[in-house]
Amino acid sequence: MTESHPYKLRILKTWVAKDPSLVFQCQPFGAPGEGGFPKKTHLFIDLRQQSFGPRLQAEKPADADANHAFIQILRKHIPTFTIRTIFHHPPSGDYWLPLLSGPETDRPWLLRLACSKPPLASLVAPDDTIYVSFGQKGTFTKKHEGEARPSFAGMSDALPKLMRDLRGDAVDKADDEGPAEAGAPDTAISQLQKDLASRLKRKLKTSKKTLEKAKADIPTAADVLQKEQEATFLQSYAWMVKPDAFELRLEPAMTGLSEDFVIPLDPEASVGQNMEKKFAALHKAKRGRELGQKHYEIARAYVEGLEKDLHDLQNEQKSDAFLQQLVRKYKLPELQNVSSAPGAGESLGKPYKTYTASTGHTILVGKSAMDNDELTKSARSNDFWFHAVGVTGSHVIVPVTADIRQALPTQLLREAAILALHFSRMRDDHAGECYVTRKQFLKKQRGMPAGLWRIDQSESLFFRYSEDEVQNLLQTVRV
Repeated sequence: MTESHPYKLRILKTWVAKDPSLVFQCQPFGAPGEGGFPKKTHLFIDLRQQSFGPRLQAEKPADADANHAFIQILRKHIPTFTIRTIFHHPPSGDYWLPLLSGPETDRPWLLRLACSKPPLASLVAPDDTIYVSFGQKGTFTKKHEGEARPSFAGMSDALPKLMRDLRGDAVDKADDEGPAEAGAPDTAISQLQKDLASRLKRKLKTSKKTLEKAKADIPTAADVLQKEQEATFLQSYAWMVKPDAFELRLEPAMTGLSEDFVIPLDPEASVGQNMEKKFAALHKAKRGRELGQKHYEIARAYVEGLEKDLHDLQNEQKSDAFLQQLVRKYKLPELQNVSSAPGAGESLGKPYKTYTASTGHTILVGKSAMDNDELTKSARSNDFWFHAVGVTGSHVIVPVTADIRQALPTQLLREAAILALHFSRMRDDHAGECYVTRKQFLKKQRGMPAGLWRIDQSESLFFRYSEDEVQNLLQTVRV
């Protein structure tokens, strides 16, 4: 079995996705000296009826999983292999992929992609035994004899077109990211701005994966309908359930559906308990779909905003203030100004204002919700942290020094609390409760909005103060 073109895909890793689909991380090769190919790409084998077939794409799906029976059986018999040909039979729509893993042979292992309803991927041994199949209806691992492999002589090879499209995409991308037009000044986009654009590219890549995962986690309308039918039909025909039954099978005449409807049951539970479980699963699926769609829309809006900001960075010079705004917006580490301008080597701006207490100690006050996160994350574990109780406001940090390692002087404690209350919604009250704790007792959990932290341990102290005390503190501010 030989090929007349120089293209090949060396398979590196394999996954199964929920679409369903098979995903192979691969290294593409063309003719010697032929460039234009990325170092790694993904052969995506789509097993959905409406989009069936192989294609090459840059990213793997967010829900790709290597812990799957299909992958385990494939790697057991063919640990490493290369794909040099993707045979396509247009009349049937089937694809055949020879998996080459050793000396050339006319009967290699094959991956057959049957364009059935629904499509099915099967791993076929040299003797035409099918070891495992995978598709929308599940995974089948019982070995059985398959059809005799066809003659591939009259089939077309889909790999060259896939490779040419891949190379074209890579060249286009290189052109898009290439140097500026000849004659354009080198200073059109500063190095600092280019560094930020590079960071946003990486963040965009991660955010797109998050978006894919958010979409994959949404229960489908079919899932909700299935659970709704199970719950309502079980409620209507509960009298038919026999003791210790594993399932309830209803005929089409009873449900109005086109075929028998089977409701799985827990044989150790009563009919009432099974019914409660079905309605609980229905409620969970409906709620999951509702919340999942909301989370997806939030993630989609975030990706669109990130794409717009990245586009602006790549196409026009922006001010340092704008760059710093993006740093805070996307919670990135501070940029270091490497230009030759005065102040080079210093950060573009700090996420906090610095005040000096009457004791001579430093008090740091966050400027915004995102700045609060940055300030608190950068604090040491034994630094003191203040925040107004029950309202939004600035995070206040008192960095620990040798003389205040064990406890804060009363006046320093009071002044830090005054700033926390002043920079909150309690500003006009000149009084309120304030959390006082150490940074080590704070936790930032995934999904928490900017500025919100979980407090594991804290004191809550009440303070009342005058306008003169506030003004005296505000006058000590240092930029």
